[in-house]
Amino acid sequence: MASRRCLRALTQTRPFLFRKASSLRSLAVLPFPNSNASPHAFTARASVFAQCPHLRCFSSDKKDDHSDEEDDSDEDYDEEEDYVDDDDVTVSRGKKVYTAEEKEAEAAAIGYRVVGPLQKEEDSVFKPYEPVFAVVQIGSHQFKVSNRDSIFTERLKFCEVNDKLILNKVLLLGSASQTIVGRPIVPDAAVHAVVEEHVSVELPV
Repeated sequence: MASRRCLRALTQTRPFLFRKASSLRSLAVLPFPNSNASPHAFTARASVFAQCPHLRCFSSDKKDDHSDEEDDSDEDYDEEEDYVDDDDVTVSRGKKVYTAEEKEAEAAAIGYRVVGPLQKEEDSVFKPYEPVFAVVQIGSHQFKVSNRDSIFTERLKFCEVNDKLILNKVLLLGSASQTIVGRPIVPDAAVHAVVEEHVSVELPV
């Protein structure tokens, strides 16, 4: 019943839709409002799109772009290989074997000199001296030290545990009776030390 009602309402509101085909033919032969308009305008536009060779150009461009991308990727891959090879070369070059003179020169630049391993039976590390203190420089850091003090520094090169060191960059010497200030270091002054341990500390990120 619902479908019939819809059809009836449609026939009442739009009766021309249900007329015979002969009555609708008059719509096809109606002239255009503009006499200059051509009835073949749509066919002409269709022929224009048919003659446009864009589809063929796009397909060929895709192949060319794909080949160009492959060439670019190959070149990038070659450059990456060259870069990796350069890194390997630099890493291999970074493992330099130091001579005794180079070790001594680098240690002196930091501020110490390696004497050698400690002989516990012969050497006495702490000797009875007058109570004095000194300010020494190790690398870019300065430390105030006195007899039997312990300091923590960055890992020093070319020395192991129980090696004796001579800290030769003494910036200041002081005692109960006098103070000597270096310009910038005190000549002929040195602080003797022993490497007790190497500690690895993980810094928080």
